[in-house]
Amino acid sequence: MFEIVQRAQPGDGLSRAYDIFIVFVAFASLVPLMFKEQDTLLTMLDVVTVYILFFDYIMRWITHDFKTGKKGWKTFAKYPFTPLAIIDLLAILPSLGILPQTFRFLRVLRVAKIFRYSKNLMIVTNVLKSERRTLLAVLVVAIAYIFVSGLIMFVNEPDTFNTFFVALYWATTALTTVGYGDIAPHTDLGMGISMISSLFGIAVIALPAGIITGGFLEEVRKSQEDRVAYFHSATPGMYKGRSLGSYASVGAYAKAHPKVVFYLKFMVLGIVLDIVLYNLAAWSGLPLWLDTAGTALVAIMLEPAAALIVGFVNNMYLAVVFQNAGNLLYFALSAIVALVYGILFARGRKITMRSIGIALVFLVGVSAVISLGLCYAFDGGVPTTAGTVDYFGLLAGWGVPAPIACFCALAFDKLVDAVGVFVLVMGARRLFKPRSFDSGEAADAPCPECEDGPDVLRKTADESLEEGADAVLGIDVGGTSTKIGVFTEDGKLVARSTFATAPVRADGSSAKLAEAYQMMLARNGVAAERICAIGLAVPGMVAAEESLKLCPNVDLDLRAYKAFLRAEFPRATIHVINDADAAVLGDQWAGSAREFGASTFALLTLGTGVGAGVVVNGKLVTGSNGAVGEIGHLCVEPGSDIVCGCGRTGCLEQFASSRALVRMAGEFASDGCGGYESAKDVFDAAAAGDKAAKAAVERFADRLAFGLSQVACLVDPDLFVLGGGMAASADVYLETIRECYKRYALEVCRKTPIVASTLGNDCGMYGAAYRAIRESRVSH
Repeated sequence: MFEIVQRAQPGDGLSRAYDIFIVFVAFASLVPLMFKEQDTLLTMLDVVTVYILFFDYIMRWITHDFKTGKKGWKTFAKYPFTPLAIIDLLAILPSLGILPQTFRFLRVLRVAKIFRYSKNLMIVTNVLKSERRTLLAVLVVAIAYIFVSGLIMFVNEPDTFNTFFVALYWATTALTTVGYGDIAPHTDLGMGISMISSLFGIAVIALPAGIITGGFLEEVRKSQEDRVAYFHSATPGMYKGRSLGSYASVGAYAKAHPKVVFYLKFMVLGIVLDIVLYNLAAWSGLPLWLDTAGTALVAIMLEPAAALIVGFVNNMYLAVVFQNAGNLLYFALSAIVALVYGILFARGRKITMRSIGIALVFLVGVSAVISLGLCYAFDGGVPTTAGTVDYFGLLAGWGVPAPIACFCALAFDKLVDAVGVFVLVMGARRLFKPRSFDSGEAADAPCPECEDGPDVLRKTADESLEEGADAVLGIDVGGTSTKIGVFTEDGKLVARSTFATAPVRADGSSAKLAEAYQMMLARNGVAAERICAIGLAVPGMVAAEESLKLCPNVDLDLRAYKAFLRAEFPRATIHVINDADAAVLGDQWAGSAREFGASTFALLTLGTGVGAGVVVNGKLVTGSNGAVGEIGHLCVEPGSDIVCGCGRTGCLEQFASSRALVRMAGEFASDGCGGYESAKDVFDAAAAGDKAAKAAVERFADRLAFGLSQVACLVDPDLFVLGGGMAASADVYLETIRECYKRYALEVCRKTPIVASTLGNDCGMYGAAYRAIRESRVSH
């Protein structure tokens, strides 16, 4: 869905068709404004178009986290407050009957839809953003002059200017050199000010025109230099999977995405349940509606985004039944149910008194306030639904003021309904077992780090798993490859496997994960039931077990990955850790840090991305948001225009990762290409004397050394350790890094040793296993 509703990428015909369709609908929705008399056809056109535009609004809300590249409910909740979302909502509200007819002009804001899709208008928008401070300064000067000149004229010619607002009106027309002539000064002073205003207005109008023209030419130059980067850099969280149009048939897509099919089936079940319960309550006259039960069940079993769609379809059904687009306003109540159940009561979350209390505040308090507003907007402040009429009449009979009586009646009705829905949904969820999915789709990219093919397995020389003994898995998910190690409970490596990292998305595209895991265990005769603990190292900020905040290099939905592991290994407890933190723990446990006896050190993982783990006085430091060690996003090149996966420019990751090294080698090559396919190709070419490759390695080492010098100012470690996939070629660049580091570092830090990890690219795997073993021992 993200592919479709966002601006079309090159070659994406389906998304382009959607773009054109939405723009057409936006303009068609303005046709009724051209007629004073509204007949049935025009009314129907307004209703249909507002349905479509509202659905587009919901879809953009649901996919906002994909667009921004940020996960979590906060990103989800922020969307309605973004500028374009506010404009969309203001453009829709006049058709819903909640605003007076004088606000019909807001529907014209629907024209703003074209700003999402037009590349030329995007240039204009970027000009206004880049020059906003200068334009704001000019505006402040103009407003100040209007105020001063208007005040002078109001004081000097009170007979000509009856009010101060009239004086401001004259000052504005004079400054802009429009001068309608309907109001004109009569005194010499007034005419003098009028002449000054006309001359000053020419300068004021010319200033922004020149600024905008200069900015426009600069933006056009940038777009011509790199058209793809210019128009797509604003979407760091782009969807990396196959486009819908690439599948031969609907059946092929369904086979590749079983989770999508499951979602659709469950959502249809939720829609049917909502509609059936509504009609049952309306037919029987019960004071208990329960018509959000299907929405709540979908939110718990799937996710809030799916529940939002279910709630929208249910409210659209009611709008069709009552032939009034205003019924879509009640979608706000369904949205509250979807968010509350999806965030607080999702499968796997522990239900506490705190979560129940928060749920009641929103499901009862906030919902009652919204219902009160809608009641006054449509029904004159008198409840009309079953149950609320009786409650309202009882309270009014006791002399309670009408607004308070209406609110209390609605709140009590919401309380009864919320309790009924909660009981019904919590009972129904027991009928459905958690499911994991494997699409059978091949991984998106080959794995250049896998030595002997997509699945490599080797045993250690002396270790094996005893018959019947429990085992621990250490999993390190990298941007290119995933390393899996089987360990004994006392920490001995039994076997390891490496395969190309597969995307694990919320839509079920798990791409042969089950096959990879089962193959590894089968070759070693280890049953899944013997796995008692799993350490999962993932790239990104791990603020909590269910929260992965920044993961720019891998399509990885943490909740989906954990659900898959729970289904495959029912006995195992799962412990999630940032990949760089895992690497530093692994090196401390069995690598270079242990050999040096370092108590304070930093380990950098150099691969598809750049991360770091920091240990201070023997303890791992993670920070309040799990962001400690995100060295890859330190700014080491402020003037760079290369956009990082985090959405910013100048990050270390764009100079010290494997992808960056290949890119730089190509840039230094005389043909602009170089023919390098991997970082190993560049290192091998540099060792052989290739000038472009050597220049790229020197640039890589220089920027990495600069980043290390910044870390040294904060941590002052005993040792720097380099790990990750690129550590295998450390002999090519390590000495260069040491020399550059001495130039950048403070004098007291220049002697800090910089070494490659003895564990190489297995640090994260060891660290993940160590975390799982340690946590399991603590729990027992």
